[in-house]
Amino acid sequence: MTYTLDTNILIGLVQRYPRDIFPAMWSNIESSVHAGDSCICEAILREVHRGGDELHEWAKGLPGFVCPATDEELELVAEIAVAHPGWVQGQLNEADPFVVAHAKAEQSTIVTEESRKGPNTLDKNQKIPNIADGHGVETVKFFDYVRENGWRF
Repeated sequence: MTYTLDTNILIGLVQRYPRDIFPAMWSNIESSVHAGDSCICEAILREVHRGGDELHEWAKGLPGFVCPATDEELELVAEIAVAHPGWVQGQLNEADPFVVAHAKAEQSTIVTEESRKGPNTLDKNQKIPNIADGHGVETVKFFDYVRENGWRF
């Protein structure tokens, strides 16, 4: 199984699992990237870059971690924009359509801490799991990702 990580996963790593205390967590993720099992899309790297910290440097410098957008993904992003015109508002949710499109194109599972919203939720309040459901893309939370990979600490 392959995974596409959302921005909140990377930020959560820094905030909840600092590398100096949880080096095995970071090593496991890096090993998953090296094996071709985990990645982020370019739009996530742009979001992380806004923080201007070492997280961006780590993500950018990890070979194979950042997957460039394909023409197929860009077409999917356009389809998502038509279906959910209010979802992206400036920088809010800016990378989310790319995450869904990448995961669909690569047939990967999205790892995100976002939770589904209920029925009849306005586009501007939609979350990745809602949109992913509509495109046949599976989503899991971070601890599910850790469990599915069999990591123990």
